[in-house]
Amino acid sequence: MKHVLIVLSLAVASLTGACQQNKGRLIKNSGCSGNPVTSIQAALQGNWMYGNFSMKEYWTQNPSEYLGNALQFAIAFRFNADGTYEQYFTSSAVMGGVVTYQQSVTRGTVVINPENSSMITYPCTSHYKRTKNGRTVEERDLLKSELNGSTTYRYSTGQETNGTKAIYLTLGGTGNPITFLQRF
Repeated sequence: MKHVLIVLSLAVASLTGACQQNKGRLIKNSGCSGNPVTSIQAALQGNWMYGNFSMKEYWTQNPSEYLGNALQFAIAFRFNADGTYEQYFTSSAVMGGVVTYQQSVTRGTVVINPENSSMITYPCTSHYKRTKNGRTVEERDLLKSELNGSTTYRYSTGQETNGTKAIYLTLGGTGNPITFLQRF
């Protein structure tokens, strides 16, 4: 349950929340309204994914209609060498026979500080979509005022027992890291 709360906190940060490093200095880049950015080391570049789902499943009163898991979600990052990132979030929940699906794509810049193992994301744009029982009830780009600034993570890299590369991200104020596996 604790991991679910941490991940939901991460998801909220992703829904709400360029420069290049030149020998330690940050230089403004008009592509992202002057957000700070550093280049991203090779070990962090690429696609990283975390996901979870409940074991409880729902069916309609007609047992041939599957509604889905009670809760499922995934968060993915793509970190690019130039200091830009994309963050993908998707979740689905079944409550009272209603299937609610949400997804967002956020793009921005990131500042990596390997000396203290911190990563700060600065969102530039975010697109959000929510459906209920397959009908779109909201789809829009978030306003700049809805992008609530930066999100800070602590990170470490490693490898899982099956050999898959991993980034372990800890959202500020939480204790346990979330394991993002390298994908695609």
